[in-house]
Amino acid sequence: MEQFSLISLNLWNTEHWQERERCVISFLQTFDADIYCFQEVRPQTLSVLDVSLTGYQRVEGEEAGWRKESSIYIKREMFSIQDLGRIDLDMPEQDRGLFWAELETKGGESLIVATMHLTHQLNADEMATGKNYRHHEAHKAAEALKHLGSGKPMVICGDFNDPIHPSRIFHEQAGFQDVFTLLGLPAPITFPCPFLTHETFLVEAIDKIMIQGAIQPVLASSPHFMIPGQVLSDHWPVAAVLKLLPSV
Repeated sequence: MEQFSLISLNLWNTEHWQERERCVISFLQTFDADIYCFQEVRPQTLSVLDVSLTGYQRVEGEEAGWRKESSIYIKREMFSIQDLGRIDLDMPEQDRGLFWAELETKGGESLIVATMHLTHQLNADEMATGKNYRHHEAHKAAEALKHLGSGKPMVICGDFNDPIHPSRIFHEQAGFQDVFTLLGLPAPITFPCPFLTHETFLVEAIDKIMIQGAIQPVLASSPHFMIPGQVLSDHWPVAAVLKLLPSV
């Protein structure tokens, strides 16, 4: 049974990047996760991640979203990439979607890791019309994940921008379970990190890690990491230690 750690973090594009860069680098070096899943990456932040994560391979497809929206980094000594892709979710943000990679461990076990950033509640169209984009996005992602998995253990994570419905849809439609729920823990509030954002009226558990198949959580947390004068993002990260189980 192989065990690995995974961290998901919304990097908040380049907002206040000069006030955050040193903290992000320190965080990566301190936690040394086996897999990192990021949302809201930009070429400027990816260049810092590439230099800081020297023992990692960045998963990258042809689509622009791999460089402008979501990214996955894996430790080379632990995983190899077997396949990858981006699934379009009919989002108003054209470069977003469901970004996934099929990985193989050094012991020959396979798993799929996917990350996504669903549409924010305060996007202009939703503010004007009340139309909720996340239900449709989550249903489409769940349907795609059912066909993508083919019995392999799967991890999905990211900024769901909704504390309830995407997680519910992924559970009901595709059998995913939240790692905090499985460990008997309350879902941690991950937004906002009040040190850099004015959106303090939003207090939500919206950054998630969910699993399905022959995999179980060992630990899960939301590290409120900071260094003097700096924090990571307007979001707090979520982290989990996961164990691959023998196939039935």
